[in-house]
Amino acid sequence: NTDWQWGLSLSHANVGGVYQAQGLLGEALAEYQVYKRILEALTALDPANTDWQRELSVSHTNVGRVFEEQGQLPEALAEYQAHQRVMEGLTALDPANTDWQRDLSVSHTNVGNVFQTQGRLAEALAEYQADLAIAERLALLDPTNAGWQNDLRITRELVDELRKGIKSEPPQG
Repeated sequence: NTDWQWGLSLSHANVGGVYQAQGLLGEALAEYQVYKRILEALTALDPANTDWQRELSVSHTNVGRVFEEQGQLPEALAEYQAHQRVMEGLTALDPANTDWQRDLSVSHTNVGNVFQTQGRLAEALAEYQADLAIAERLALLDPTNAGWQNDLRITRELVDELRKGIKSEPPQG
């Protein structure tokens, strides 16, 4: 029963969130991984179900955040990039879906943050710039949307700070 599987996946996500809030990262990761496995199975059964696809992308982000908190950056990056691939597919299906556009924007920030932490500054900047392009489009669509305006402000700050950091680095060699 796919409805029950869907509900079960969300239960694991909720339990994982509680564990994560309590700082029990191992337990949170285990719950989030079950959540993700159920969604992978559901999306394999019905790849056209965009609700399941989006929820799968959220599961990748949740797993990635725990890995990032644990300092497991390669694993976090892989999860964030998986989230990004799902959202790229969904936004290609419906470019007018602003919720999906924002999710894709967030994925670029997450990937960029890991790259920045790893010292991969040019790659981080490229991700932040991709995020900025989306944030600018969304902010122009609705200048009264405070969330989108805040996203744009934050992304501009990320890009500006990273550009300054890259310029101030001594030449390699």
